[in-house]
Amino acid sequence: MSCSSTLPVSTLPVSTLPVSTLPASTLPVSTLPAPTSPTPSVPDAPEDYPWTGQAVRSALLLSTGIADLDPDGGVDAPAEQQDRPLVDVAAIEAGLAADGAAPLAQRTLVVAVGSNQTPETIARKYARSGRDLHPATPFVRCTIHDLAVGHCAHISARGYIPAAPYRAQGERMELVATWFDDEQLAVVDETEPNYERIHLEQGSFPVTLATGERPRHVDVYASVWGVLAHEEPIPLRHRQQEIFDELVALTGSELVRGDAAGICARLEADPDALQTLVREHSLVAEDGLPRG
Repeated sequence: MSCSSTLPVSTLPVSTLPVSTLPASTLPVSTLPAPTSPTPSVPDAPEDYPWTGQAVRSALLLSTGIADLDPDGGVDAPAEQQDRPLVDVAAIEAGLAADGAAPLAQRTLVVAVGSNQTPETIARKYARSGRDLHPATPFVRCTIHDLAVGHCAHISARGYIPAAPYRAQGERMELVATWFDDEQLAVVDETEPNYERIHLEQGSFPVTLATGERPRHVDVYASVWGVLAHEEPIPLRHRQQEIFDELVALTGSELVRGDAAGICARLEADPDALQTLVREHSLVAEDGLPRG
């Protein structure tokens, strides 16, 4: 789904990305927000996935750091329930232009359901790609209906069980939508081998962005393996230990018993083991999302 002065992103390690606390409404049209403090290194140990906590936020990843776009005092209601936009889209456009990056009209809007919701994760993916691409990327919170987040029925390359979306009639979620230019999108696509990027139409999955916009459609990464389910899809657990313990209760298998770090290492060494286990116990369901 993946989603600029011209400094290559490899010169900006995540641990040193500065963060500005200026909300979008205060961003000057002609200048970038001045970094005010360094962003602490965000751990990405497999057992700690999805590395986001339970909060979402609007932000602008720039070549100079990360600008916080949420209003002062935080957000206390879903994006669609705000009486005015939380994020100024003109300020995003101005920030991109000042950084020498592609405008929103030349970008693809992708709703993230896992670690891709954070600019730190995306900056790390850009850096690890080894490509000299422009890092500037907007992240805006959004409300989406009839979609929920569970677990892919297959491990990632590093042994954790990643997030995956599924259709859930009547459900409403607060997630993050990210605008990627073509080069960024190609990089993020390559990091998602267990997914296909699909279109969700506004008529079937209503979306409201923190900018107040209701886009005609958004993209999302959908699992090609289905989602973990026990009678119905299992909602995303925010710690790997939780989903492993749940699988122990459902299967009794030693494969997913023990400390999360050790289980991730075990699964990384045997990439097909989890998929075999969950299919043997009928713990996989289709995600119900549109293809084609």
